Amino acid sequence: MSSEVAAPSSSRMTEKRRHILEGARAVFAEQGFERASVDVIAARAGVSKATVYNHFADKKALFVAAVVEETDAMRASLGACLDRPGDELEQALQAIGEKIAKLWLTPKVAALYRQAIAEAAHLPEIGRMVFEQGTLPLEEALAAYLSRWHEGGALRIDDDPRAAAVTFIALCHGDLVTRMRLGVLEDPVDDAVRATVKRAVRTFVRAYSP
Repeated sequence: MSSEVAAPSSSRMTEKRRHILEGARAVFAEQGFERASVDVIAARAGVSKATVYNHFADKKALFVAAVVEETDAMRASLGACLDRPGDELEQALQAIGEKIAKLWLTPKVAALYRQAIAEAAHLPEIGRMVFEQGTLPLEEALAAYLSRWHEGGALRIDDDPRAAAVTFIALCHGDLVTRMRLGVLEDPVDDAVRATVKRAVRTFVRAYSP
């Protein structure tokens, strides 16, 4: 027996999800997590409230997905650099460090992390979910990348590759991420990123050289 109503295609579902997340990011940025409502997000996305809940269990899940999608997209851009170490250690780390720094300086990512920090005091599960689904996978991917340099003898990372990754990310942040989140980082940022990462790479290589 045929049906007059076709099931929604995966491409349509993906398109609706994209619209929902775009609407959510805009509303969260304007109103913050607590004040933002699913009704407003649905209206901004041009979908029904029921459609939002078909894709996301609740507002918290929607908030985390908005953060994670941004970090996933930026982390994907690191893929070519993370696939293989390269020929020269400091040059490779400089390229990775600049990409990582620019990831956290992206206005959308910075704005959503500001909101996560603001809400974490009374909704700690949001901070935990953002960390586990956004920050941690990036640290683990970088840890695997640094381990390959260790295996090749260019770095000495014996015990905890993830700790080394956290150190490298922190060094690449310098004070740039704090300034971005406080709204006092001036454009353009490329020169500041290059200089900060260059110092980070020198410090990291000295600390982890064989």
